[in-house]
Amino acid sequence: GNSFKGGGTEDEAVYKCNIVHLDLANIHTVRDSFHKLRTLCHAYAEGTFYKNLTGCMWLTYISALLRGANIVVELMHVMKRPVLVHCSDGWDRTSQIVSLSELMMDPYYRKLEGFQVLVEREWLHFGHKFGERGGHDPSCNDTNQISPIFLQFLDCVYQLTLQYPAEFQFNEAYLIKLLQNSQTCLFGNFLHNCQRERENCQHKTASVWSLLRPERRQFVNLLYKPSDKVLTAKISEHDIALWKSVYMAGLS
Repeated sequence: GNSFKGGGTEDEAVYKCNIVHLDLANIHTVRDSFHKLRTLCHAYAEGTFYKNLTGCMWLTYISALLRGANIVVELMHVMKRPVLVHCSDGWDRTSQIVSLSELMMDPYYRKLEGFQVLVEREWLHFGHKFGERGGHDPSCNDTNQISPIFLQFLDCVYQLTLQYPAEFQFNEAYLIKLLQNSQTCLFGNFLHNCQRERENCQHKTASVWSLLRPERRQFVNLLYKPSDKVLTAKISEHDIALWKSVYMAGLS
């Protein structure tokens, strides 16, 4: 289907490579899953909540992303093989898998400074469509383009911070503040759909990183003990936690 629509394709006979399909959910499936999750959380019923949570598939999709990152890490770090990652267009699942893989392999990106570099490069400069995916692009009236792809990535990062609590310089409060301000339209970093469009508003808006400076101690993980460890995500259904501070915020 990708070849007919102009999306990313490959031919093993031409490139002499091994192709690994990760079978990741597309933006429409992710959006539908998120809507089910949000509805479930707002209508919280203790007796049936966790059974219905499984039916939302949200945690399953989080696990699938981490599994994909694990595959990239194993190929590059263990097998010493080069990896080319692409999805249909290169600005959704590609951004997720590449940035997660880098985060797991390189401890620099687990620092406050490094995580900023990672988001700037893999998400902002390489063209994730924050305007369309967030639903605040005035030139796009297609609500089918809305999807919480960046939220899904941050949820995966949250899972890694739970599994490796001493490996990250930033904490949950940092991730939540970054998530919130990716949606407020107050910061130029997350406006529009590409860096070229963003340049026109940079002098009119503040940078989100000015809010998330390392000097702000509330965003620093007190358990942080940096190491050169390469991380492997745990991906079983029992290892993936619901991010309650986000999905159940303000609910009694």
